[in-house]
Amino acid sequence: MKKITMLMLLLMCSNAMAELSKIEGTHASGVTIYVDLSKIRHRGAEKVKMRHVIDYQNEETDSDGHKYLSRKELAEYNCEEEEFRVLASSMHTAHMGKGKATGFISDARQWQPIESDTPEETLWKLACDKKSITQHD
Repeated sequence: MKKITMLMLLLMCSNAMAELSKIEGTHASGVTIYVDLSKIRHRGAEKVKMRHVIDYQNEETDSDGHKYLSRKELAEYNCEEEEFRVLASSMHTAHMGKGKATGFISDARQWQPIESDTPEETLWKLACDKKSITQHD
């Protein structure tokens, strides 16, 4: 039941992600990041939840062989411990989280450390306000 609830939450929120802001600093990995800045939620001084879309320049393939061009995620960031975890995710065949959904993750993943020069580092810095990040509407 928890999986279904998280999946429904992600799908309902995906329609509400109309106010996405493009975050400058596309990575060498060929991704562009979009964040719903109005939906950043702080949990105390240390943890932040944030919804975002990661757009891939080239088609990606998941572990089941499904191809996708974008990924919508609800993630939680631990600002003090410099780590993150994905709470829910969906992969899509078109850019900006559009097209057919090819896969879903509805179980919260384990906490992972933030690695330098990754999309996750950019998102962590934005969520935790660690540096000024340029956005484009």
